[in-house]
Amino acid sequence: MAWSAIAALSGPGAEQRKAEQLRTSIDAFLSQCRRPELLEPGEPAIALRWGVDDCNLALTPMGKWLSVEAVGETSVLSRRVTEIRGVTASRMELATRKLGGKPGKLFLYDAFRPSNDGLARKGKRQVFGELFRRMLQREYAGWRVSELSTEAHLEESLSPAYPRALLVRGKRRIAAMGCPPGADAGKMLSFGLIWLDYLSRRDGEPGAEELAVFLPSGSHAATCLRLRYLTGARYRAFCYDEGGQAMEIDLQDAGNVDSSIEKPGEGLAIRLEPEAMVEAQVRARVSSLDAALLDSPVHGQVCSFAAAERGVFDLLAVDYRGRLAVIELKASESVHLPLQALDYWIHVQHHLARGALAGLFPGIPLSGEPPRLLLAAPALCHHPSNERVLRYFREDIEVERIGLAHNWSGPVRIMFRHGRTGRSV
Repeated sequence: MAWSAIAALSGPGAEQRKAEQLRTSIDAFLSQCRRPELLEPGEPAIALRWGVDDCNLALTPMGKWLSVEAVGETSVLSRRVTEIRGVTASRMELATRKLGGKPGKLFLYDAFRPSNDGLARKGKRQVFGELFRRMLQREYAGWRVSELSTEAHLEESLSPAYPRALLVRGKRRIAAMGCPPGADAGKMLSFGLIWLDYLSRRDGEPGAEELAVFLPSGSHAATCLRLRYLTGARYRAFCYDEGGQAMEIDLQDAGNVDSSIEKPGEGLAIRLEPEAMVEAQVRARVSSLDAALLDSPVHGQVCSFAAAERGVFDLLAVDYRGRLAVIELKASESVHLPLQALDYWIHVQHHLARGALAGLFPGIPLSGEPPRLLLAAPALCHHPSNERVLRYFREDIEVERIGLAHNWSGPVRIMFRHGRTGRSV
């Protein structure tokens, strides 16, 4: 009998027969899976062994329920299954009842099938989301976790890879974001600032007063360094261990600048198309970006640091007054361009303050002013979120976004020039 006919069972012993049929249908599904797994949203997936001599799943009819118990490496899951809600060749959804009668659901799926990759990733995100919730509740006692999401928000360019939360106490609000183990910690802060900005626009003034970021131990240095150059809110960073125990990091005692000066011509940038073409055009006549800049000398990838391989080309130029300009070139749209540019600006400013860059510009007395930061990309390749992220840069970081005409073979032409607020300059 097909699983869809289960609801039609009636008469004496119908509930018992329904439980038996549930077991038969689940057994048939698991038998044709190459890598069966069991997933309850918010819990780790359990790899199932479904053999005569090696089995970690028990299916036991108990009155009108089917008891399902699975033993994983670190946990045991026990639920009462009431019905099968849907089934395909690679996935089965089960309706369950938890203790107290609270409804829930389980997924049985074949992890060998690529179509289930998204389900497995979503399950992992939800698992970390619950760990993130517990960390927030410990670190922000007295605050209520008003929202917590592990889903994408496409309109605001918010990634599902990093769970985000809103904490509330009275009229006060705090934005928070967590980086799961194994995720790219360097990309999280871009989304954190987008989340902070979105809450301020959505909820109105004063918006969220603080952004808290939670990172795996050992991956905090670059993010902490960036946070010291941001404004517009209070910023806090926490590191957590494998058990989910978090500890706040002192931003003034973490994320120290660690880089070296590269000799001209020894840049580490990987030559990629079409980024290399944009770089060649700009280097040929950097004054086309800004008339105050000297066309020579112009150096590429002057600072070597841990995050150097970023898909961005870094140029360092100087104007007629001796003030440096950090130029970041990108040929494709990127949410992360502003913070990638900030990384390089921080390192250039660090070496400028120590007089380590004078030798790159012989005969030109360098100004002690902080370098200007120019973000250049084809006009249609400036991501809409870039302007919102730049609003959180410190006031002493003078930023301009420059839109280039999309012409890989001809000279550089400027389509627009905007300051950090989006206004033309």
